[in-house]
Amino acid sequence: RGPEPTNSMKALSILSLLILLLLMSACSTRPMLPLPDRAEQAWVYEMEDWALDARISITQPATETSNSARLNWQQSQDDYTIQLSAGPFNQTLAIMTGRPGRAEIQVAGEDDRYTARSPEALMQAILGWSLPIRHAVWWIRGVADPALPYTLVADDSNYRFSQADWDIEIVRFQDVTANYRLPSRIRMVHNEVTVNLVIGRWELTP
Repeated sequence: RGPEPTNSMKALSILSLLILLLLMSACSTRPMLPLPDRAEQAWVYEMEDWALDARISITQPATETSNSARLNWQQSQDDYTIQLSAGPFNQTLAIMTGRPGRAEIQVAGEDDRYTARSPEALMQAILGWSLPIRHAVWWIRGVADPALPYTLVADDSNYRFSQADWDIEIVRFQDVTANYRLPSRIRMVHNEVTVNLVIGRWELTP
């Protein structure tokens, strides 16, 4: 059925973390990756099957809200499953599944499933606002969305760029194979919304 308001406000407020989409250990150094348009980074754009475990938090000073949760993201080409959990026993809060043209959320403790044509539409319908999910799926890999222009920000220590009115800072990287590195800590800022992602594990499927 289509998305409708729910009484489970705590679960819904944390869905914003789930849909971001997007992620606890971090490297002690801050190696810089090549710029996203360099040949050395071409493989990042070609990633189709991957998974990650992370910690995600979102802060909104205007509403004095701050939430955090654990995130597990499984991506298989265009299909994805994202599980959000929290608490000392990692209780599941919600599960999102999706593919192009359809996104669905099952909130723990509720019988209804909420569906929409896109994650952004689902978020807008349930929460009243949305995040650029289609761009964030690239940002968590440490690169800009190749379909949109972006601006590199000069920074001596971190890799930063601006895109779709968001400022993306790749704070740290981690080695995922002998030859490849991906982000381990990301900060995304839009107006007064700050999203921090700490990725503990990447898994790449050949």
